[in-house]
Amino acid sequence: HAKLRPIDLATDGIFVCGTAHGPKGIPESVAQAYAAASHAAILMASKVLRTEAITAVIDQNICIGCGVCEIACPYGAAQLSNVDGRWVSSVNEALCKGCGVCASSCPALAITMRHYKNEQVLAQIREAFPKVPEEKFEPRILAFTCNWCSYAGADLAGVSRMQYPPNVRIIKLMCSGRVDPFFIFEAFRNGADGILISGCHPGDCHYISGNRWTEARFEELRRMVKEVGLEPERLRLEWVSASEGEKFAKTISSMVEDLRKLGPSPLREVKRVEADPN
Repeated sequence: HAKLRPIDLATDGIFVCGTAHGPKGIPESVAQAYAAASHAAILMASKVLRTEAITAVIDQNICIGCGVCEIACPYGAAQLSNVDGRWVSSVNEALCKGCGVCASSCPALAITMRHYKNEQVLAQIREAFPKVPEEKFEPRILAFTCNWCSYAGADLAGVSRMQYPPNVRIIKLMCSGRVDPFFIFEAFRNGADGILISGCHPGDCHYISGNRWTEARFEELRRMVKEVGLEPERLRLEWVSASEGEKFAKTISSMVEDLRKLGPSPLREVKRVEADPN
């Protein structure tokens, strides 16, 4: 990435500088060469190479060998292989960066992420909103934000004391590409009136193309939402950078107003809490 990692390639330990990167003058080429050499020196001086702890985990008993994860992975970490006469996928953990695009793309739900397991994300979704009746309708928004940009943007809105409605609950994922369709419908089923998916701006993704996958399947997600009887407008996609706290605040305010017009989601499950007579 020209600004985030100007000399780094997707594979750790490989750096690019000078005209191998693109047309540039001698001063810029020399500066990049210094940067590449310093990065390489840090790795060479390290006795232990540290890799990403958040990596994909594939249950080969569930894997159907479709190869979707191999196509989706921007790092080439997911690979199909023949194991005992059966094609299954496996993950090269040295290459995996933990974006989660493969997990959200898997049609068999055979992939999850370390430290961001499906069960952990679903537990947050199910506890996001109170399961008690409301005296007055207030829209409930669940926001899935990426770790690098939109979550930091939401944090900036908070520390800057920007005012926006308290109707939103935020779940942090490493990348917007990690948002599984199953998460969307589980959120609606557990009381969400609207869902916001937010990530880095196109071209700024920390995982090369994670947000492009999100953008590519967003309209399909809206179509699925419509098929279950919900208005597609209840699902929204916004790009928010780490410096755009004001944009995050305005997005939430806008969603609240739109959802007030739409009314409560018909998929809400309200579990009444009965008082103990004793």
